[in-house]
Amino acid sequence: MTTAASPASSPPMPVAPGLPLVGSLLPMIRDSEGFLAAQAARLGPCFRVRVLNQSLVVLAGPAAAQTMADNTGEVNAWRVWEGIIKEFGGRQVLTMLEGPDHLAYRAAARAGFAKSRVLEGLPKVTALTREALDRTPPGEVLRVVPFAQRLVADCIGTLTLGRLPGPHLAEFITYWHTQLAVHLVGSARPAALRKAAYLRARASARAFAGEVLAQDPGEQPSTYVSDLRRLRDTRPDLMDDEELLFMMLIPYVAGLDTVVNVLSLTLYELYRRPEVLARVQAEARPVVEAGLPAERLRDLKVLHAAVLEVLRLYPVANTLPRYATRDFTVQGYPVRQGERLLMALFTSQRDPALFRNPDAFDVDRFLPPRNEHRRKGAFQPYGAGAHTCLGAGMAEALLASVLAVTVTHGRFRLFPQTFRMKPFHSANLSPDPRLSLRRDA
Repeated sequence: MTTAASPASSPPMPVAPGLPLVGSLLPMIRDSEGFLAAQAARLGPCFRVRVLNQSLVVLAGPAAAQTMADNTGEVNAWRVWEGIIKEFGGRQVLTMLEGPDHLAYRAAARAGFAKSRVLEGLPKVTALTREALDRTPPGEVLRVVPFAQRLVADCIGTLTLGRLPGPHLAEFITYWHTQLAVHLVGSARPAALRKAAYLRARASARAFAGEVLAQDPGEQPSTYVSDLRRLRDTRPDLMDDEELLFMMLIPYVAGLDTVVNVLSLTLYELYRRPEVLARVQAEARPVVEAGLPAERLRDLKVLHAAVLEVLRLYPVANTLPRYATRDFTVQGYPVRQGERLLMALFTSQRDPALFRNPDAFDVDRFLPPRNEHRRKGAFQPYGAGAHTCLGAGMAEALLASVLAVTVTHGRFRLFPQTFRMKPFHSANLSPDPRLSLRRDA
């Protein structure tokens, strides 16, 4: 990526097909990932998509990753997240910052998202998972998405903040999904932020954050809260009191639409594929029976491959919006200050040159000897550059442990056995709510 000295002399960027007035609105609503992947294959790694009166610049696959890695201030996510933090009462948050400020903020938040939180807390994760599963007695049906939301929130809250969300969880989900719908996805109007249900949920989320800050430091399992207090005290230009309060919600923000979705979708794919489920159960059973020791999580190779295949097929968080902060060129094309960009990292995950039969669910593509994901630029489900997901290691360890216990604890099956989930796209805030497992006797 280079700053454009004379963008007017650059060639025009290719434009994805669309209709008069609405542009590519309909295919973007129906299946944005499929549409963008098809256009990247046809037009190349840099093109425009017109949606109503907007023109979006799409950077696809390795081009997006390289732009994010090389970013020296040409793009940022300030406008993406500004509405969310301002509505809460603050000025800025980690995801909006770049350069040294971003790194300082990131360092202060790191403790809460460390993989070691899960590894040290595996007995708690195991107990929470078994308790959650046992709430569904034999013969009854477990609704997967609410199960995953409660379990992931309980695990993250316990491991990072030393506190279960309890009755605040339902209100937090309302608060956060409304924010995403208004400010990020664009599926709801700003008027949704004035409705009584939302205002109640926002008050509940703030109350929970205040309770976390009021805890005795000795009750907290990591230095997450004290590290952020220290940042607030030493760098008030980066964090004020309202922003510190908001950061008490970030562990749930980080997990409830990423880890929850991957957990739900992995259970769906495993329980509709008995042959893959049997392989996962065979390797997980001895590890769980041994007490799920941290050093044996690495033995769950097929399970890990199943999670990675879900991340490849269902890109829950790697179409990343950004805005150009100044004129620059990318792939030889001009981008103007103020333009919105979509960093479509996932398109390489649909590339048949990188992934054999890319539309098929195939865990063996992530195992030796194939290891298709190890080719350069092929697979970056956690973002790229300085904004690579801070909690990627924690998420993978939590998913491995929760899934290992789930598939070996009692007998479940997809219910009904013929169930097929509605298509899941990243603009959906959760998978098909009908997704269920039945616990057999």
